[in-house]
Amino acid sequence: MKILYILALLLGLAAGAGAPARAQTTATTCGSGRYAADVFAAVTKTTGIVYGQNSVVDYSNNTSTLKTLALDFYEPTDDPAPQRPLIIFAFGGSFVSGQRTDMDDLCQAFALKGYATATIDYRLVAPNSVFTVLFTPALLADEIVRASSDMKAAVRFFRHDAATANTYHIDPSKIIVAGYSAGAITALQTAYIDSDTEDPTFTTAYQNNGGLEGNTDLPAPDQLLPTYNARGLAGTFSLAGGVATLGVVSAGNPPLYSVHGDADQVVPYGYGSVYGTSYKLYGSGAIQPQATSVGILNQLLTLAGGDHAAPRAAASRVAINTAAAAFFQPLVCTAPLPVQLVSFTGELGAGPACAATLAWRTASEVQSQSFEVQASVDGQAYAPLGTVPSQNRPAGAAYTYAAGPLAGTRYFRLKMLDRDGTYTYSPVVTLAATCAPGQLLLAPNPAHNEVQVSGLPAGATRLLLYNATGQRVLEQRATGPASLSLEGLPPGIYLLQAVGESGAARSTARLVKE
Repeated sequence: MKILYILALLLGLAAGAGAPARAQTTATTCGSGRYAADVFAAVTKTTGIVYGQNSVVDYSNNTSTLKTLALDFYEPTDDPAPQRPLIIFAFGGSFVSGQRTDMDDLCQAFALKGYATATIDYRLVAPNSVFTVLFTPALLADEIVRASSDMKAAVRFFRHDAATANTYHIDPSKIIVAGYSAGAITALQTAYIDSDTEDPTFTTAYQNNGGLEGNTDLPAPDQLLPTYNARGLAGTFSLAGGVATLGVVSAGNPPLYSVHGDADQVVPYGYGSVYGTSYKLYGSGAIQPQATSVGILNQLLTLAGGDHAAPRAAASRVAINTAAAAFFQPLVCTAPLPVQLVSFTGELGAGPACAATLAWRTASEVQSQSFEVQASVDGQAYAPLGTVPSQNRPAGAAYTYAAGPLAGTRYFRLKMLDRDGTYTYSPVVTLAATCAPGQLLLAPNPAHNEVQVSGLPAGATRLLLYNATGQRVLEQRATGPASLSLEGLPPGIYLLQAVGESGAARSTARLVKE
């Protein structure tokens, strides 16, 4: 069934002081920010769980070797939930290198939010066959199919356990496949190829490797899965991934959260050859509009100027994880729905003011109290900008919010507050200021308690100082060079604007207070 573009923001328990410890005994639903925020204090990890086996081919001598495949499993410590959504991660490394422990940080991060997570082995190209495979598109397609077959076996492993021993407490209907680079290509292949003939690039490879579902499962009686397959996934999480044929992203496919640097020279952001090979892929920049056009719920975080490693850079990991968790939370929750969010967008106004406006629409509102607009300079720590009362209309409503001028990149989200005190978060909107206003002259800069402002235009002006979240913290009138007191303001980055009598921003400058 075609997935409707509705983000169901969900009812849960109110968060408060001591929430991480409290969540370990009560957060079995989507309350207290579960699946969107860190609601657990610790993670329990089980390593080396064997889930499948299959052959690795050495094309240099046409031999094959049987390889046992294992996974590491992560879960919130002392989690009382009888079932949890599961994210299965695959590492990157161009299908020739890497190891499952490379994804440990992601598994840990999402387990703290209440998910069960796993990072898997998958078959890599045999060392003696690397150049043969990478420069032979048909063989590289074969390798992608093998990796996808291994991921599908991991999906079936957990679904079989959920139907039998229930060792891992997985909800079999809420499994998300994820990965970075080659692992993301694997996840997209797993989620979006619906038949072994849908993409002619891979038809022969599927025929040679056990068909669409593959043949990586453990042999009976260790594992016998006659009724489980890899269909019906809850979502896909792609970090710098791509697909060979854009048309495989089709109506009814799972929702998609993507992160990609637009200067990626390894896996193209748009369309092009994978670095060092003649194999071509469509990257996230091409997949996102295709997904939107066929009605797939999706969100793309583009890392401006980011290279292939940018989605895994330490500086951006927390922001990416927070945004991805907010995207997936409504997909894996089953609690009542106080608010159904249809869309949340942002845009920058023209001219030197560079003012941000946020807009959102809801499909329904029941016992909804308000929307708290929050902003962040790093995608990690958010501060409130203001509150918009809910119209609380059963048929939904439309809202806008003037977020003020921007300097650099800002991250915005909504905290949806219900009348009983519960809340949940929207997906994150990222805006990067591209305006080019005139510059004021500030001295000293960085400053401590006072800064001298010059370069002001002729005539009366208002000096407006905004903090990093867009809140106005100071206003002063001037008719020429002025002295601006910073007493009482916390250290940080500020934006100073000189606004003329007409209200137009005539010049701006970035101010740092130490």
